[in-house]
Amino acid sequence: MTLELSLACHDYAWTQPLWDGRVEPEGTALSTVNYPNPVRFSRMVRDREFDACELSMGTYLATRRNVDRFPFTAIPVFPFRKFRHAYMYVREGAGIDSVADLAGERVGIVNWQTTTGIWQRGILRDRYDLDTASVEWVAGGSEIVEVDVPDAYDVRYLDHQGSTIGLLEDLIERGEIDAIFHPVDSGVANAERLFDDAKAVEQAYYRETSVFPIMHAIVLRDEVLDDHPWVVQPLYDAFERAKAIGLTALDRPRELPLVWADVYADEQRAVLGEDPWEHGLTDDNVGTLETLVEYAHEQGVAAERYEIEELFATDHLDTDYYA
Repeated sequence: MTLELSLACHDYAWTQPLWDGRVEPEGTALSTVNYPNPVRFSRMVRDREFDACELSMGTYLATRRNVDRFPFTAIPVFPFRKFRHAYMYVREGAGIDSVADLAGERVGIVNWQTTTGIWQRGILRDRYDLDTASVEWVAGGSEIVEVDVPDAYDVRYLDHQGSTIGLLEDLIERGEIDAIFHPVDSGVANAERLFDDAKAVEQAYYRETSVFPIMHAIVLRDEVLDDHPWVVQPLYDAFERAKAIGLTALDRPRELPLVWADVYADEQRAVLGEDPWEHGLTDDNVGTLETLVEYAHEQGVAAERYEIEELFATDHLDTDYYA
């Protein structure tokens, strides 16, 4: 019997084969849908609208404090990663020339549980000795899941409907905040990156830590996992096959819309290896997730310093084939 399964996930180059039918999970009839962040997250968290869903790791960690209220569990499939140094912007004229200068300044964020912000605050505290409690945090959006922000942090939530990113960019343009910790590139004329050569900084960070920040994971409704535990394996396998197809684009740089695509592809391989998007609870992924959990707990997003294995459904998963 074929299992009908809905999947809400962005159609990245490494997931696109799941959308166009080049890859089909064995034993399932997959229906793919896409919604922008954070709409996809909210619909899964509040109404469990999808059988499987790409979910923010920050939001997922926040839900673990009440698993009965949020009956879904992640599998170790990580469809989105991003280095985050390049997405910290400061306002020209704010007098912020280094990380230390952020102390006492007003920094805009989407919300407290956004995975982007967890990584950015954690990295600045952990590796640059910034007292992140000395910053005035200005949240443009509400929390998807209630979090327990420690009293030491000063977080001001704005009463706003509409685009959170648009609001933050308006605020920095008007000089009402001094910096933005963004999930996306900023197009604001009076904002510049905190790190001048962000790519070099991110590459050095990876070389020193082996951390390529995990942003999202795939979660499945617990009802699906309970009734059809076997589905974890074919779904994992399908994401692996789709990724392998997506990565072949690096072998055809003339087909990519980048002027120096072959140079960039070679540089990526030299720094990150052949497969920086690896799934599974590999040593590097476990180390990365442990760092994220540590940051999320310190910041009040995660209620505990969870053991990584307890966060993922792996009882019916064999990843040795892809090792």
